[in-house]
Amino acid sequence: MMPGRLKEERGIILPLVLIFTLILMITGFVFVSLAVQENRLVRREIIKRQAFYLAESGVEDARVQLGQDWYDCTSIDTTPLGAGTYNADIYTTDSSGYPLLGTKRRVRSTGIGGAVSKTVQVIVRKPPDSSGITSALKAGGEISVAGSATIDPPPTYDDQYDDFSGADDPDNLPLFEEIFGVTKDEMKAIAQISPNRYYDHAINNDVVENITWVDGTPEQSQITTDTWTGSGIWIVNGDLKITGGTFEGILWVTGSLEIAAGNPVISGAIFVECSIDVDTTISGNATITRDTGAIDDALGDLGTVPIVEFWEEL
Repeated sequence: MMPGRLKEERGIILPLVLIFTLILMITGFVFVSLAVQENRLVRREIIKRQAFYLAESGVEDARVQLGQDWYDCTSIDTTPLGAGTYNADIYTTDSSGYPLLGTKRRVRSTGIGGAVSKTVQVIVRKPPDSSGITSALKAGGEISVAGSATIDPPPTYDDQYDDFSGADDPDNLPLFEEIFGVTKDEMKAIAQISPNRYYDHAINNDVVENITWVDGTPEQSQITTDTWTGSGIWIVNGDLKITGGTFEGILWVTGSLEIAAGNPVISGAIFVECSIDVDTTISGNATITRDTGAIDDALGDLGTVPIVEFWEEL
């Protein structure tokens, strides 16, 4: 009987081998198919990302163009970049066709990578420049000038009791954002990045350059040395007294400002965000002059590219 059983077992082995071979072939085919499909998905995802970044490139191209000339709303023609292309349109209206304020533009950019396209749309705000600053000194309270102090141009009634909240402004932005294009919190964060300067206390003849933020409350910051010089954007979150030195740029004081005695010289512009019952006192031989060059140089530390205010992917 043993020889017969061996023959039967030999006859079973061949079908089993064929079945296992078929299973292995099917399994291998499935793995290969999954790998091919996964590769296609990865490649498509890469192309989608390329198209998205190409659309972003169109936005950046438009921002550079507007930074050079805010009134140049010429569309950006199809531009090759890497493995794809992008194009962008610049509008003075919002997505519904309603006119935007003169300080805003809408940019719609499309990036194309292979057979995939992505479109993004942004609202950008005009970069800050000296054209928005027409006074040498603006204050939330009364401006008192005494002695031999001079302010050029002399402050008018509109320069006093200014509403810094922006409630009277067409786009309802606080004056700080209108002037600088960033919020106070953003400016404070920027000041903490080198080469800018941040002080968490009132200063006394310390260095002021580039973008400087001083958290001086409750003490009063003071500049008393005739040889002291400062420049750039100088934000004093508190009170300030100046009796000497020279400053070129934009000085913004949230509390009270007193410029007394000595011969301090300030070229650029001053904003004093005090309440209406606090006087801004300018006396002695102080000289305050609106200087567009100094203003533009100071604002240049923030960049000259329009600021993205709103972003969406279409």
